[in-house]
Amino acid sequence: MSEQATEEAFPTTGSASGQLFSDLNAGFAFFLDCVVNLFVLSGILLGAFGMPTEVVFGKIIPGAIVGIVAGNALFIWQAKRTSKATGNPALTSIPLGIDLPTIFGMCFFIVGPAYVANVDAMGSLPAAEHAWQIGMAAAFWMAIIKFILSFFGRAMQTQMPQMALVGAMAGIATVWLGAEALLGVFALPEVSLVSMMIMAFALIAGHRLPFSMPGAVIAIVVGTLLYYVLAFAGAGNGYVVREAPELIPAIPTFTIAGITAMSGEITNSLGIVFPFALLIAASAVNIVAGARIVGDHFDPRQVVQIDATATFISAIFGGIVQTTPYFGHTTYKRMGARTGYAIGAVSLIAIGGLGGVIAFASQMIPEGVLKPILVVVASDILRLAFAGGDARHAPALLFAMVPGILNYAFSKVSDLYGRIGEAVQQSLGTDWQNSYLLLGAMSRGYILTSLIWGAMLVWIIDRSMKRAAFAAIAAAVFTLFGVIHSVLPSSGMYLPWAMPAMDGFASVLPYRLAAGYLITAIMLFLFSLDREKPKA
Repeated sequence: MSEQATEEAFPTTGSASGQLFSDLNAGFAFFLDCVVNLFVLSGILLGAFGMPTEVVFGKIIPGAIVGIVAGNALFIWQAKRTSKATGNPALTSIPLGIDLPTIFGMCFFIVGPAYVANVDAMGSLPAAEHAWQIGMAAAFWMAIIKFILSFFGRAMQTQMPQMALVGAMAGIATVWLGAEALLGVFALPEVSLVSMMIMAFALIAGHRLPFSMPGAVIAIVVGTLLYYVLAFAGAGNGYVVREAPELIPAIPTFTIAGITAMSGEITNSLGIVFPFALLIAASAVNIVAGARIVGDHFDPRQVVQIDATATFISAIFGGIVQTTPYFGHTTYKRMGARTGYAIGAVSLIAIGGLGGVIAFASQMIPEGVLKPILVVVASDILRLAFAGGDARHAPALLFAMVPGILNYAFSKVSDLYGRIGEAVQQSLGTDWQNSYLLLGAMSRGYILTSLIWGAMLVWIIDRSMKRAAFAAIAAAVFTLFGVIHSVLPSSGMYLPWAMPAMDGFASVLPYRLAAGYLITAIMLFLFSLDREKPKA
């Protein structure tokens, strides 16, 4: 994308008042993006596992907030330093928050089960603190893994095709940000659609509201007010007058308990921890690639290292979920934001979170009213996918998006499957069970799978057959070790010569998938012998 095209797609504001408006609007959108994930984290731990509020809101949430504040402070520093070095005053700092997929993984595979396993023997509060320490240890491991992977970030950015990098982002945007959020919107359509349309008008389409009011703020205020009007009117169907909880300040707890637990129980779950850390490192490189399309050039190694540092800081103050650079960078860039938006957002998060306001709001603001902000971010990622890259590579976008769609589909099918009785499960038949196992395997490690599939097709289109063949070999190796396509329900890794005991289809699936990739690699090597130049 040329500099002129970048300016047209992502205009900058000229006046101080215009810049303030841009930062205010983007800052509130970023604030909501972070807060939604904090709501999800607390909601799962409290609602699904019944962990005590003194651990969730008193230790885990404050630790996450410290990581968000520290990480964004470092990214603001990076943006100012890069702006000075490159002479680009319109740089937008990369936003950072906690990672939604890691929230699900940590809650359902590590922290939640650790709490449930010990609550009867230890009691509620001791069991929660034990699970909290295991969660912090997992976060420390993720920080270390990401720091090591940061040294490969620049190579990944320069060697991986842009369509593969952006396509992996588009897959996540389509399902986890777009489809999932829109599903939440239509759960309370009378209210959430109002919020959605205000954000679509002001944030997606970029139109000005009367008196230049910030679209995200107005959407949340109007949606919340309408919700409580309907609730007080007795509308029913999900409209409940919620009892206001007590406002309790939460002070972060500095602790090395997670560090001391790194060699303990958590080592049994490193097969779960490593893929999450790997996927976030890859996602960070994707975001840097997206930023480059819109004119913001950052060092991918430094971006991953800042994220790793933020995760470490979060864990040492009680956080259990790794941080991640957010895909919303291009959205905030389009709004004209620079660094002020992040300063404002993290200030609100710090004051509101540590003052107990976020815990209060998480129980008072309807979730459906907040969901549209995720749709806004998803829309801009898809806009980015179509704006950058060679049109010849467009088919690779499909290949890069499919693993994310499969991951989303499996999560929904798996949730339904877990709710039916064992007798019904057995009556589904072998064919259905095998299809379910295959869907699960194809969904695990989906970001890395997206990168490999997207890159492979781009290289085939460009007749870089040897590169495509090496991508297929990498996929085969990753499959054998369970980094992608893991057949374990926990998404854990394994050694191909010490595969966990499984029955039937699951016992041979890793070898069959790896064999398919190896056959593909051989075929691509044979195609490389043809010296014909690629067609225009």
